[in-house]
Amino acid sequence: MIFKDDQCLVVTTRGPGRLHLLSYQSNGGLTNNVGSRPTTNSGVTRFMVSFSHTYERFAFIWDGDGEAVYGVGHGLKRLPVGKSWGQASAIEWGSSTVTTTDLSKLVAPLSGNTNITCFIIPDKI
Repeated sequence: MIFKDDQCLVVTTRGPGRLHLLSYQSNGGLTNNVGSRPTTNSGVTRFMVSFSHTYERFAFIWDGDGEAVYGVGHGLKRLPVGKSWGQASAIEWGSSTVTTTDLSKLVAPLSGNTNITCFIIPDKI
């Protein structure tokens, strides 16, 4: 299951761009949160998508010219990341499956920020 027992979500990208993350369906009454983490790296960048105990669902998209794939935990399987909120990559807390979901109406009224649980993994790790 994702976010448990070292099963983190890693997004690997090529080229500059932004990884956007939406945290939604709060169990504590908070509003949905959307933001992004940029990279200017012309090569490969790895992002770890973490979690917040306040939200039960998370979705992410890649806004860049290069490719982006995600993997779960130590598995070798890599799949493409969504490129728009209409076809976002989404996962629910405790699930082990990333789905493609249309979240465009949910994201539209939100303003972005950098208060997200998405971090760039340094090259030396």
